[in-house]
Amino acid sequence: MKITTEMTQAAYQISRDVYHGKMNRNDALEYLKSTHGMSKGSASDYIVNFKKMMDGEKFTRTNNAETTDYFLTKILTDYGISKLSKAIKATKEHVDYYEGLGRGNLNGIRAIVSRHEKALGSQVQAVYPDELENPESLFEGVRKTITVNSYERNPLARTECIEHYGAQCVVCNFDFGKKYGDIGQGFIHVHHLTQLSDIKSGYEVNPIKDLRPVCPNCHAMLHRKNPPYTIEELKLKNT
Repeated sequence: MKITTEMTQAAYQISRDVYHGKMNRNDALEYLKSTHGMSKGSASDYIVNFKKMMDGEKFTRTNNAETTDYFLTKILTDYGISKLSKAIKATKEHVDYYEGLGRGNLNGIRAIVSRHEKALGSQVQAVYPDELENPESLFEGVRKTITVNSYERNPLARTECIEHYGAQCVVCNFDFGKKYGDIGQGFIHVHHLTQLSDIKSGYEVNPIKDLRPVCPNCHAMLHRKNPPYTIEELKLKNT
């Protein structure tokens, strides 16, 4: 049976409803079959794969290229870069699994994943729009801040930090999603707690121990001195 664009879009919405507990799986399967003509097998695959993508876990049944692209696009729009990162991870693990079975290559899906990885990278870069482009012209203290930012911009570390703490400033509790709706969903800076003197060649960031989500205002205030203020110190100034 050919999966149409309409089926894909409906399956995404129903998969969301099942994932969030708004509809039970049996009702979802029956709805997709009776209303959109999907087989229960295909509908079940979509629901399972959506959950696996949201949780960053390998799935074993293959979505077609259009579905893969649509799901990744909508996950970014609806849930932000943290969930997109998980969905990309799950899809890449699926491709490796499928190709490891010797049934052929999923080059089209690999290309789609690569495109969404670039989108993920651009989202992370956009978190630091005020970063200066010519650090060689700055005095040493500011250069150190730029160096720390290069560690903070590791997309996987940043994603794990936000997944753990949420996209809400740990200093002032500001939430861009609550204030600005869809365009602010998942937007936050990430501040590095580890002092520059502790960052050596080959240093591996611990996203939970080393990073904290902060709004741009609080991020700037943390760096008003060198070494930066601690989160606790800035909280006292924010009272």
